Amino acid sequence: MPVKKAKKSPKRKASRPKSPVREAPPKTAEPPFRPRRWPRFFILLGIIATVIVTIIWRRIDSQVQRRLASFESPTIPVVYSAPLDLKSVIVRAHEEGGTSPNLLKDILVDRRYTEVPSSPSRPGEFSLANGTLTIYAREFTTATGSLTKARRITLALDDGRETLAQTSKSQRTLLEPQIISYLGAQEMRASRFVSLDRIPLSVQNAVIAIEDERFFNHFGIDIFGITRALVRNIIAGRLVQGGSTLTQQLAKNLFLSPKKTISRKLLEVPTAMSLERHLSKNQLLELYLNEVYLGQEGSISIHGMPQAATTLFGKNIADISVDEAATLAGIIKAPSYYNPRKHPERAKERRDTALGKMRDLGYISAAEYSAAVKRPLRIAQQQEHRRIAQFFTSTLEAELSQTIDIENAPSTGLAVYTGLDLGMQRCAEEAIERGVASIEAANPKLKRSDKQLQAALVAIEPYSGLVRSWVGGRDFAESQFNRVNLANRQIGSTVKPFLYLTALDSSLNSYKTATAVSILEDKPMEFQVSNRVAWTPENYDHEFRGDVTLRYALENSLNMPALYIAERIGLSTLKRTLSAFKIAPNVQEVPSLALGALDSNLLRLTAAYGALANGGIYIQPRLFTAAVDGSGDRVAMSDIVEERVADEDAAFVLTTILRGVLDRGTGTKARSKGFTRPAAGKTGTSDNARDAWFVGYTPTLVSGVWIGFDDNTPINITGGVAAAPIWGDFMKCSSPFLPLGDFSPPPGVVFTNVDVRTGQIATPQCPRDQVISEAFVKGTQPSAHCAEHGGEGSDHPGTATTSTKRGDRQSGFWNSLFGR
Repeated sequence: MPVKKAKKSPKRKASRPKSPVREAPPKTAEPPFRPRRWPRFFILLGIIATVIVTIIWRRIDSQVQRRLASFESPTIPVVYSAPLDLKSVIVRAHEEGGTSPNLLKDILVDRRYTEVPSSPSRPGEFSLANGTLTIYAREFTTATGSLTKARRITLALDDGRETLAQTSKSQRTLLEPQIISYLGAQEMRASRFVSLDRIPLSVQNAVIAIEDERFFNHFGIDIFGITRALVRNIIAGRLVQGGSTLTQQLAKNLFLSPKKTISRKLLEVPTAMSLERHLSKNQLLELYLNEVYLGQEGSISIHGMPQAATTLFGKNIADISVDEAATLAGIIKAPSYYNPRKHPERAKERRDTALGKMRDLGYISAAEYSAAVKRPLRIAQQQEHRRIAQFFTSTLEAELSQTIDIENAPSTGLAVYTGLDLGMQRCAEEAIERGVASIEAANPKLKRSDKQLQAALVAIEPYSGLVRSWVGGRDFAESQFNRVNLANRQIGSTVKPFLYLTALDSSLNSYKTATAVSILEDKPMEFQVSNRVAWTPENYDHEFRGDVTLRYALENSLNMPALYIAERIGLSTLKRTLSAFKIAPNVQEVPSLALGALDSNLLRLTAAYGALANGGIYIQPRLFTAAVDGSGDRVAMSDIVEERVADEDAAFVLTTILRGVLDRGTGTKARSKGFTRPAAGKTGTSDNARDAWFVGYTPTLVSGVWIGFDDNTPINITGGVAAAPIWGDFMKCSSPFLPLGDFSPPPGVVFTNVDVRTGQIATPQCPRDQVISEAFVKGTQPSAHCAEHGGEGSDHPGTATTSTKRGDRQSGFWNSLFGR
């Protein structure tokens, strides 16, 4: 049988040994979902940032609110004027019956108060409605370092005359002092606040058009404006446009550094938003227009449209035209670059740009635009701004530097409080300016190219010694020489009141007492001043009048009666009186001393007359009351230093005589400016008419005026013609700031009707125009009735003996001069 081959199994490839199979690890439960940590970090960061921003905002907002409420003192040493006592203004307005609401409104606006239609809600506001004036007075620190808080003052108006509301009789009526200057500061600020309703719409519209056309539509930050400026700057590749709003600019000017830094720019935003929160748009615009920086004039920085209008155009802001308004608005962007005095073409181009914006926005018509751009720039090239009371502040700084380190004072926040009244100061500066211009116009030879006729004026409160106004020359920029306290000049006949006071006052005169009706002889005299030289003085008019009363002699400034008195009482006695009144440190005993051959300065002389106004008590002049550092501690004081130098009865009798100087004597031109209040004073003219003086006083103010050349060139004008009108102009202008009142006779004075010719008691037969009510120190009044008009006539203190020889006549004269 056949053998079957066995089938071969298919050949298999050798396989690799299999690796041992690893078992998968057992499955564990998945962990719960956890968010990543970075969102938490940013949430925490956001919270922290929000807290920081909130703190910064609240701090900035608080500072803004405090600044707006109180106008806090700057850190540099600041000089303040006297605060305004509103109650005294009210009393004066009531007694004079003037347009008192307007007066008060002007005062408030001048002190940067804003009128609001409803009841004021913030310090610095006032309202006048339904016969009631309500003032929200600002907070301020007094000279004693105490804080006077912001408060409401309510005044009820009654037929145009104010009285304090009965509901608030005890309320304080002081308004905060104003800043005069900054001690040690090289650059000074000039500004003049004007309320928005008195700034023309053309000015408001010009500023809005060129600086912030969406001002009334944004919240302090103009997002559209910023975006537009950013795009234009990127396209130009340089900074060609800014995006700051008026509010941001105001924030920078009031609160931030002028340096262009990132931090300042960042702070502008919250500060501007805070301003928008606390002030209305109109209030913001008003503040901006009065604060905006508009360039320099020498060392004076010009701030505000009203001040710039005066500086550049010599006009009030209300009087400028549309093209002038556009000129001012155009300067804001770069005051130095667009300075119209230095760069008129640039200024005109910028002005025309502002006018174009005004036309595009509908503020002016096309016709108005065409007319305005055709007008040339009309800049007052000679217009210069003067600092406030520069002569005063320079003297004050010199005095303070003796006790205070002025250079390091900025770190202490020093504040110096003075008695200067800015209303009177303006009156003084204007009176000097007008008066000297009038003198030069009437006397063209005095207007010279090689030298300038100068003038000075100082006013002092006689019972406190505080200086109320001080003008040391015509222009501080031209000459810093202070003629109030540094110019020692011959005082002329202003010495005579002290000569006659010596005769009237038994405490000054070691012999006997004269009276206003004592008969004096006006006749020629001769004095031997050396072995070979004789002095034969004369009256100013070279005439002699014979017998005159003491009153007549002083009212008309006769020289010969003054020399007779000086010879009798003795030059040593006169020297003692002049020294007691601090008129001069060195007094020489020479016959001409009785006629004013004595050098003194205006401050000393005016202070001496202040003692007459103060009833014989001399008060040392004071430039300030106190200097207080930032902590409220007083670092310097100026206390009242007083001394009785004359009897008050005799001082009052002399005052009644000096009142006649203004009413009918050599000082009548002091009344020519309309000043009619009770006042006394004396003219003075030095030898060869080199100096012209007038010093006068009321019960509450003494002021003196000097006119002359610095090099003693004769001016050939008397004090009655040159100085008296300036004094009267100043006093008339200062009347709203002076309390009303008359000189009050002391108990030791009596009045008697006398005949002016005989000096005896008037009878019914005496002509009415010869009878006056004369003041006498009690016990010196005449006892005999007028012999010329039916009286018995007998020797009395006013009778002269004339029918005797020279020696007997001389004896009779002196017996008649001095009382029994």
